[in-house]
Amino acid sequence: MAGSGIISPVPAAAAKTYLHMKITHIKTASFFIGCSLMMGCSKMADPLGTEQYAKSVYLVGANQSNNEGMQIMNIAYKASADETADSYISVATGGSQLIDKDLAVQVGQAGNAAVAQYNAMHRYKSTDIKYQLLNGVSYKIPDSLVNIKAGGIYGNMPIQIKTAGLHCDSAYALTFRIASVSDPSYAPIRTKDTVLLFSFKLFNQYSGSYQATGRYYKYGVASADTISLALVRTLTAVNFNTVRFYHLATTEEMKNLTASGVTIRVNSDKSLTFSSWGSLVIKSSGGSYDAINQRFYFWYNYMADGVENRFEGNFAKSSL
Repeated sequence: MAGSGIISPVPAAAAKTYLHMKITHIKTASFFIGCSLMMGCSKMADPLGTEQYAKSVYLVGANQSNNEGMQIMNIAYKASADETADSYISVATGGSQLIDKDLAVQVGQAGNAAVAQYNAMHRYKSTDIKYQLLNGVSYKIPDSLVNIKAGGIYGNMPIQIKTAGLHCDSAYALTFRIASVSDPSYAPIRTKDTVLLFSFKLFNQYSGSYQATGRYYKYGVASADTISLALVRTLTAVNFNTVRFYHLATTEEMKNLTASGVTIRVNSDKSLTFSSWGSLVIKSSGGSYDAINQRFYFWYNYMADGVENRFEGNFAKSSL
């Protein structure tokens, strides 16, 4: 009763509901306490903290899906027979984790079988230029042992190539495979795609794609018709200071080279000397090379059907 100091009894239904809620809260609290204790006692494992794949060592670029395992580098012609152009191949480690110890990898040569197979698959036509093994006098390998430091991914093996005497229309190659590794139980040699074909393209500072503009006409004839030209020409490196191109608008195909090949030698004073690559008769020539703007200004007189003609114009190096 109000004001009597006596607490009224709680109805039975309300008491039952209250007791159920209390028990539920206790169970829920116990569940979260238990989870917290479990999480505090053991950390979840990092799925990327351990090696996810088998470690291995391999030659970079040897994948058959990548041009049948052929790596092609750009190498500059050098001026003298004693100079060498520096290149390299790389040995790498595979796996999801970096190596935690130094590895020493011995690289060996793989012979001619891979070259013959490549030619059979990709250069089987009679007109195709076949790859050939580079002669031993034309290159040097200072050290074939590649060291990959702990925490590293790869190491390089240097190759020094003597470019003097190498023909611009030949296709040269070297073949390599891994011969041994210092700890094969830790990082074995990859068992597939084991052979790398190393090849190169020769260039010089004047070679590349050029926009050609000019005109040609019968030389010495006052009323001779003039024909203008504007087209793209490819200048191919022949040695360190000479390039070759196809005369006028001749299609740039090897079958036309003997009849229409022309070379330009850039002399030390940047003057130009034109010569025939094959049967085209060149009577005289002149011109200069603008090194700043990478442009040839020239003229040359040639014979066509017993008549002397002149071609004069310029080659401007393409920006791409």
